[in-house]
Amino acid sequence: MLRTMLGVCLAVQLCAAPGFAADINVGIILSATGPAAAIGNAERNGTAFGPTEIAGRKVNYLFLDEASDSTAAVSALRKLYQESKIDILVGPTSTPGSFAVIDPAVEYKLPVITLAPVNALVAPVDARRRWIFKTTTNDDHEAAPLFANMKKTGVKKLALIGFGDSYGDAWSKVSADMCASAGIELVADEKYARTDTTVVGQILKIIATRPDAVLIAASGAPAALPLMQLREKGYEGQIYGTLGATFGDFRKLTGTQGNGIFVPLSPAVGAASFPDDYPAKKAALAFIQRYEAKFGPGSRNIFAGSAYDALILIEQAVPAALKTGEPGTAEFREGLRSAIEGLRGVAGSRGVYNYGPNDHTGLDPSALTLGKLDKGEWIAVR
Repeated sequence: MLRTMLGVCLAVQLCAAPGFAADINVGIILSATGPAAAIGNAERNGTAFGPTEIAGRKVNYLFLDEASDSTAAVSALRKLYQESKIDILVGPTSTPGSFAVIDPAVEYKLPVITLAPVNALVAPVDARRRWIFKTTTNDDHEAAPLFANMKKTGVKKLALIGFGDSYGDAWSKVSADMCASAGIELVADEKYARTDTTVVGQILKIIATRPDAVLIAASGAPAALPLMQLREKGYEGQIYGTLGATFGDFRKLTGTQGNGIFVPLSPAVGAASFPDDYPAKKAALAFIQRYEAKFGPGSRNIFAGSAYDALILIEQAVPAALKTGEPGTAEFREGLRSAIEGLRGVAGSRGVYNYGPNDHTGLDPSALTLGKLDKGEWIAVR
């Protein structure tokens, strides 16, 4: 018993001793399993490039799986904080999980860089959301280049088909708003499940409305299904996709039939085709080179880019935060929060981040441009 007490006292003395350099603990909570595992594992790959030392301090990365479940995300955060006293959290992957961790993050005064896309996670910046940042673009950022192209090319009637969940619902709202602004009639709004193997019924309804264009609000391999069945049923109009179509097996599954689909394009995927004066081109190309050297040609994706960029932000913020307190303290956590909020002009794989007291999104519409699939490659449309 005495030996245990002496050990505790010695540890306390060492922590308090001048010159003792505490480690920085970064918590990472992502969906390694569950419905969002494809995204979560891509994000985890993106965290493989974090620095092992910042400003002379060792950095520890502590990972837990949220299993695409909001309750598990909260439990993981509490475990990481209570057992390892993490200084900042990267994640969760999912929107529900990211909303769920806000309350414990506020309780612990812990800064969070979520990888979920919904702007409501960070806006408006109030007493709760002051602790939350993100490295993803908003739905309206994605929609802007698509609807600008629709207006430019004379689209008058648009049909929408998207996931029957919060992702698709968000796109129903933004599409309705953008159509109203662009003078486009939204003639159909169909939904399907991510696990569906056919959408023929929805496609026939869409074709019956004679749309000039169809927007597919889906991601990864499941986004290929509506496109393939539109073409099978003879639809010859323009097809648009959301940012999620640039991820996963969409290109492989659609083959030559996918060529010509317009998407909002991130430099994390298509940097080589971006103009040389694009501010984040160099940083995005560096990400692609590092990522594909480790995970293989063609493996780059926006989700890995989001996680990769989160660690860039932390690396940029730590030196200022160390002036406010030692890692493991409330002062250091507040210092990190304040330092991230003050970051300007930080180039990452997904664009240039500019945060502020009223902006915890960081990216703006310039982070995306109009892109298309051309001969199996995602390229920027100039």
